[in-house]
Amino acid sequence: MKRLVLIALVFVLLLPNAQALQMLSGDQVSVDSPIDDDVFAAGGTVTINAPVSGVVIAGGNIIINAPVSGDVFAMGGKVVVNSDVKGKIVAVGGDVDLSGDAKNAVIAGGTVNIRPTTVISRDAAISGGTVSNAGTIAGNLTVRAEEFYNTGSAGSVDFKKNGGLQGIQQLMNTFSILMTIGFLILGIILLTVFPAQFFSVEEEVRNAPVKNTVVGFLLILASAILIAVLAATLIGFPIALIMGMLFILALMLSSLFVSFAIGRKIVDVLKFETNDVLIFVFGFVILSLLFRIPYAGWFIHIAALSLGFGAIVYAVRENWQSITTSSA
Repeated sequence: MKRLVLIALVFVLLLPNAQALQMLSGDQVSVDSPIDDDVFAAGGTVTINAPVSGVVIAGGNIIINAPVSGDVFAMGGKVVVNSDVKGKIVAVGGDVDLSGDAKNAVIAGGTVNIRPTTVISRDAAISGGTVSNAGTIAGNLTVRAEEFYNTGSAGSVDFKKNGGLQGIQQLMNTFSILMTIGFLILGIILLTVFPAQFFSVEEEVRNAPVKNTVVGFLLILASAILIAVLAATLIGFPIALIMGMLFILALMLSSLFVSFAIGRKIVDVLKFETNDVLIFVFGFVILSLLFRIPYAGWFIHIAALSLGFGAIVYAVRENWQSITTSSA
């Protein structure tokens, strides 16, 4: 389910007419006037209060209060659709709440609610922790969840409870979805608040990807060994604790810089102009999809962490040298 949503998002991003999209980004994004075009938006909170042709949204809170004449693709901490969608809804979120109509719905979330006012004219496929359907599904309703409450109607219902190993897998999938959303939001925040530092590391990623990947991988191994050795001694434990926190922080941020570099490369290839936040979102979605390729995804993940880690180290070294030189 998660892979399907990511593929759909990437497909939309790479459409030949991507240049025609209305690009919006910021901490608070609000569409208050009708837009006779597709809208691509990223931000902390994104609210659609006027009719649009279609939307692709990534953000912390996503609220759609106006009709959408095309499709909705949304990935956020909370996704709320209060109005009708003529096309399909593809949504991933911690909480997903539908009150309007749609043609098809593909949803993955921790909690999914289909309200009584909702009519899905064809099929719906839902994966989540707790799923509640009080609406009308004209076609097939497929549900994979821990808990399922069905007070609505459907042409046919295919429900399987996630129990045992399957339940654990579903829990891990939900956790992975929420973590992915969290990292997306974190990247947007860091890019907005600390743009100079973000660009500095991203430049290192682009300038020497092979060198940074090799050096980063070796530094990750060396750092882990050093921290373990220091932690084994009473005297070195405080140092190991600080080094460990910095080490984990660097690893967590590594792929965000690689995402921005990938996004910039995509924008250069497609030859269209947009803002830095949307460039980051492009790259983040692509890299998240690559991470989920069976088997190869693990190697891609390791390479991305190594590349980002190496770039961070080189960027810090360069900045440290400039600081010491200017203060001399």
